[in-house]
Amino acid sequence: MIGLSFPFRRAVLVACCCASLGFASRKDEVTLVMVPRDEETIKVGLDVASRYPVLLISYKVGANGIISLHGWTGSQWVNIPKADFDSGNFFRTGPNSALLVEQADKPFPQGIVPPAAWCEEVYKIATTETRPLIHLAGQYFGFSFKDWEWFAKRYNQELDAINPEGLNVAWYHKRLDDHLRQRKSVGAGDLQYWVALRYPEPAVVLPPALPVTNAPAAQAEQTTQGVEPAVDPFTNAVPEAVVLGAADAEAASKPAEQPNDPETSAPTNP
Repeated sequence: MIGLSFPFRRAVLVACCCASLGFASRKDEVTLVMVPRDEETIKVGLDVASRYPVLLISYKVGANGIISLHGWTGSQWVNIPKADFDSGNFFRTGPNSALLVEQADKPFPQGIVPPAAWCEEVYKIATTETRPLIHLAGQYFGFSFKDWEWFAKRYNQELDAINPEGLNVAWYHKRLDDHLRQRKSVGAGDLQYWVALRYPEPAVVLPPALPVTNAPAAQAEQTTQGVEPAVDPFTNAVPEAVVLGAADAEAASKPAEQPNDPETSAPTNP
């Protein structure tokens, strides 16, 4: 059991039995379940709380609009002041998510929607009709086959009526006619009662950053490509000295021959 503290250090105990895990079981999470104060809906809430870590709260809106809240300790209902609910001081272990049950003809009171400060995920089932309520709650908690079977017997429901998708029902748990013919899903329209009021946004994975290119430098490189500058424009280096061999050095030291001048040149013998 998970202990939760109300004002004056009263412990609210949340029951949890050892049923097998479902495909999306919430047995490792604490769920706040809020149900209207009517007998049949509270019964469903108590049955869910006996199998999963649940903070079960019943609510009632009075004729004057005042909302009263009561929490289940595991053995009795205790009052929860509205101020303690708003601040989250009524529990010892905070919920991972909240599941609110709304009466069909009475919108869920906006003033008791769990604040995001202590409950980020909030979902709502907008009906108290037993069959769709069990169907959607079973999907949310990931009922095991034993859970589905237990709820079907307790509430006198057909198994494929509260679990039309056959979640966590292995082939060896199905009857022969279930394999030979496909039944019409009586729960196909139950999603109309499911509302996601608040849920965390999925993480956005950004693509890797592209390298930053110096546009002017790249353009200059393109315009000067294939041109051999006499001087390196980036270092202003002078051209390298030319190293001559011995023969080249001797030839370079001789004075250059002057062209023949007809007036000064000696006559040649015929």
